[in-house]
Amino acid sequence: MAFVPQIGLVTAVFSPMLLLLYFDLGKRNRFSDLYLAGLIAVLAGIGPVLAGFYLISVLAPALFIHRYLKSGRLEPWIPAAVTPLLTLASVFIAVYFFSSYRNEMTDVAEKALITFLDAVKASKSPVAGEDYFLKVSSMTREAALSIVLIFPAVNYVFTAFSAHIALNLYAKMRRIQLPKFRLPDNLVWLLIAGFALIFIKQDMTRHIGLNLIIIMMTLYAFQGFDIMTHWMIKLRIFPIIRAIIFVFIFSEPPAIILIALLGLFSVWFNLYGRQQPPEEQKPLD
Repeated sequence: MAFVPQIGLVTAVFSPMLLLLYFDLGKRNRFSDLYLAGLIAVLAGIGPVLAGFYLISVLAPALFIHRYLKSGRLEPWIPAAVTPLLTLASVFIAVYFFSSYRNEMTDVAEKALITFLDAVKASKSPVAGEDYFLKVSSMTREAALSIVLIFPAVNYVFTAFSAHIALNLYAKMRRIQLPKFRLPDNLVWLLIAGFALIFIKQDMTRHIGLNLIIIMMTLYAFQGFDIMTHWMIKLRIFPIIRAIIFVFIFSEPPAIILIALLGLFSVWFNLYGRQQPPEEQKPLD
């Protein structure tokens, strides 16, 4: 991600999955663990931030999921919601409590934003004449700061998505039947709190509320995708059609918002239909 973002962003999503498989290897021993620790130390020598990000967003989630599955508990919402908390706390403290780091990141974000705006203007795209584009162009510093202030949620979403992918792929490979993704109903109050905070006339507080909204809507999107998958399988939709539907959804951000709303509405309505009682799960050997 640091050197070749186009490749790194894709491979980083599957990094917890690779570690999860490593922890499950029969040939794993203390020497291979030392080798892994050595690679992380080399990464720390290249950039301490890179190593820290790897530890909190890849190694910690993989360890958590590994131990969680070993315990025999199979609630899929817990790894997705809990494993990114360390990443969230670390980035939140760095952004909201260290003004020097916040200003440095804002400088980087502003330069990237100006480059993007200039590219849009040079392409003579109709977007360049839109009111919101002109507004952002006249307030690049404020826009960049807003981007930095939602970094905690962005990093939470990335780690949550990676953990969710790792858990589901690993479960399929090991033929573990996971129950439906279902957040506790009381967590909806965090979403309500987020919407309440954005109406407070204090910039930091509003952005904390926005972070909460992004985090909770991401988790409800996972729940919405689970509902969608359930009905596509139940209606026997061909896998290739399902793949096309998912490609369309991920290529259109408004569609993901609709999926998140579907997951949110499932708090009050049964959107799965009549369910068979789940089979008793046993801890992994």
